Amino acid sequence: MILRNIKKRTIIVLVAIVLIFPLMLTGCWNNRDLTEMNIVVGIGLDRTEDGKVLLTVQIVEPASVQSVPSGKDNKGNAQSKAVFVVSHEGETVFEAVRGILSTIDKKMFLSSSRVLIFGERLLQGDLEEVLDFFHRDHEMDYGMDILAAKDTTPREILAMETDMDSIPAVYIRETIENTVARGTVKKTTLVELIKDLESGTRQLTIGKITKASEKEVRTEGVAVLKDGKLVGWLDPYETRGYLFAIGKVQSAIVNVPTDNGKISIEIIRTNGKVGVVFENGEPSTLTIKVEIEANVGEYAGKGKLKSQDDLHVLEETLKEEIKKEIMMALEKTQKEYSSDIFGFGIYVRKYHAKYWKKVKKNWNDIFSKLPVDIQVDAKIMRTGIIKSTMSGDE
Repeated sequence: MILRNIKKRTIIVLVAIVLIFPLMLTGCWNNRDLTEMNIVVGIGLDRTEDGKVLLTVQIVEPASVQSVPSGKDNKGNAQSKAVFVVSHEGETVFEAVRGILSTIDKKMFLSSSRVLIFGERLLQGDLEEVLDFFHRDHEMDYGMDILAAKDTTPREILAMETDMDSIPAVYIRETIENTVARGTVKKTTLVELIKDLESGTRQLTIGKITKASEKEVRTEGVAVLKDGKLVGWLDPYETRGYLFAIGKVQSAIVNVPTDNGKISIEIIRTNGKVGVVFENGEPSTLTIKVEIEANVGEYAGKGKLKSQDDLHVLEETLKEEIKKEIMMALEKTQKEYSSDIFGFGIYVRKYHAKYWKKVKKNWNDIFSKLPVDIQVDAKIMRTGIIKSTMSGDE
């Protein structure tokens, strides 16, 4: 019931854009009636085999939107689809945007887009080249979510007919929010992507999207880029280790083994910082310091958590599990990808500016060879209202 109400409110907001926004534009120099425009809710960008930009848009039909995507109206009659998907090729993004108008009946309203999905073939080229249009266009929503499609294409994702929501782009965005709450995807917005690209000190990461089935997507993991080009992927656990290191885990469930079973720990608060130790004017060690507060969420085993020693052992085990995930992310980004997604370069530029000027073009190579010191401080705040398992076994 709660999810249904959330979806209903989301759809009402989208329909409200169509009905209310024209009043807000009254008197503007570029006033356009939204009832005479196609409302874009999702955008996909890829490249064709011959290198052209392939633009895909998901356009909503407000009159056909229902709170429950059953395919029938309240009287049981078949209803038209809530969205339709159109693609077009062009030498540039701008040309593709203009060219797509030859196949649709109205001009497009791009500010309503909820997600922008990049294809693997496009990410293997220069991302900065295609982002120029989105940075330059005054109608673009800088808060829309950015995703990278793996083992599928943006068009396949946007054309998916899901049972979860009548508007697939809304469904996709909601899965991002849910996965962020689990700590296994990095939420990336357009403005964040542009800032990181322009800074030149942190390599880019983009949340990953895959097809879980013909009607479901999965948003877990991240795409790793180097100098604006795709070099590989992190799985959900490597992604969580990366997010722990940079202090971006909002909440998560970490399962830790014990002598008597397994305990699910709920992460409720985190703080992560990266740094670089210098000796004799040269970097000697990368450092990661993570502070965590957590609660016991579930105990699947025997015995009780009844002493401070028990909690201390549990905290130490939790530390090791988180260290392991951070190390997994570092091993892959250092040894396989040579891409400083953690932002160690930001620290060097801030505190060792002269050194940074000399090495910034080669920093990723330096980063890939440095040892790492990982320190994790974990505190178990609560164990719940019971100390033992439900079976009560000692």
